[in-house]
Amino acid sequence: MEKVVLSILFGAKPVFKPILLVIGLFSLYHPPAISQLEKMFQVVNAKTIDRNLALQFPINKSFQGTSAKFSDAKILINTLDQSIKLQMKVSANQAEQNVTAKLVFTGEMQYHPFTESYQFENLLLDSFRIEEDSYSDSQPTIKMIKQSLINDFKDIVLFNLTEIKPLSFRRPADEIEISLNQLRFIWH
Repeated sequence: MEKVVLSILFGAKPVFKPILLVIGLFSLYHPPAISQLEKMFQVVNAKTIDRNLALQFPINKSFQGTSAKFSDAKILINTLDQSIKLQMKVSANQAEQNVTAKLVFTGEMQYHPFTESYQFENLLLDSFRIEEDSYSDSQPTIKMIKQSLINDFKDIVLFNLTEIKPLSFRRPADEIEISLNQLRFIWH
């Protein structure tokens, strides 16, 4: 490759020599940028996503005298059904009564070009498991949490591309592979 570049460079007109030199050097030192056969990938593990979620939680909400705190968010990566879910804890209290539950959401992971981040959108409640309940009748509070408070979640940022690898592509990955406790983003 070097001999080809040098033979073209010595035989070229003076105007084209700097251009050819730059192209030749670029192709020598950056072969993945020239080759369409090579892939670039970035692995993002669950701990990286969980650290980013920790920056966004807890989230406090209130509705009709009941306050709820959503906390301890973490990503669940399931290799068997190739899914990604979001788990969090909710604690609600009203007049010295408390209820605590573990929530699991399904949703869609979408790339947002403006923020260069992947976000978890369109959250749907997948499971609601009560862990502690001191209410005499917690059903109205649980219904309020399920119907009102979880419906107005904003999109949750899983991670920003600039945080995981500063030189990565600033566009959505062509493929996303789900494996044990990690996601592999592949650009062609």
